[in-house]
Amino acid sequence: MVEQRGRAARRAELISATRRVAGRSGLGGTNVRAVAAEASVSTGSVLYYFPSFDDLMYATVEGVLEEMYELRRMIAESEPDPAARLVALIVAGVPDEISDHLRMAYESIPLLREKPEYRPLHRSIVERQVGLYRSTIEIGAATGAFRPTADLTVIARNIVALEDAYDLYPLIGLEHGASVYRANIVSYARVALDCPLEL
Repeated sequence: MVEQRGRAARRAELISATRRVAGRSGLGGTNVRAVAAEASVSTGSVLYYFPSFDDLMYATVEGVLEEMYELRRMIAESEPDPAARLVALIVAGVPDEISDHLRMAYESIPLLREKPEYRPLHRSIVERQVGLYRSTIEIGAATGAFRPTADLTVIARNIVALEDAYDLYPLIGLEHGASVYRANIVSYARVALDCPLEL
């Protein structure tokens, strides 16, 4: 048991080191030597705890995506009012600054062709975010706060798609400001749900 805890702790340390390297150098600039140096271990030690460097990278991206979702879930659970919850989710989905974690999540998308094992990770995070919005919309519709003008899942998917697109804008050099992007998404939700939503 002690050995298992020690192994899990060492794996977690290596994942943290990988995140730091990827935050500075991007996923493309992350390699086993850089991670080993960051963690102050040998390259052999890195590969002792993971079957391959690809497995370490996968675990790192998986952890980042899980943290992103958990943050959204906690926001949803902490706000009982459906309109306020919807707006809070949108604000969280389009942050003022693109964090290293969010950048890492988007940088992993081009890897999908070469590394199809990443697809379930990305599908899962999208579907669970859609689920958060759909459940929020269902509650709002049931209480009369929302009067949806389209299928609930379609509205939820559109909101997530808008978030993803607007999060990409700063990464490709389009800088209109997160407040503008959030207002644009809220304006769509306002029409789709026939309700007065305010940031």
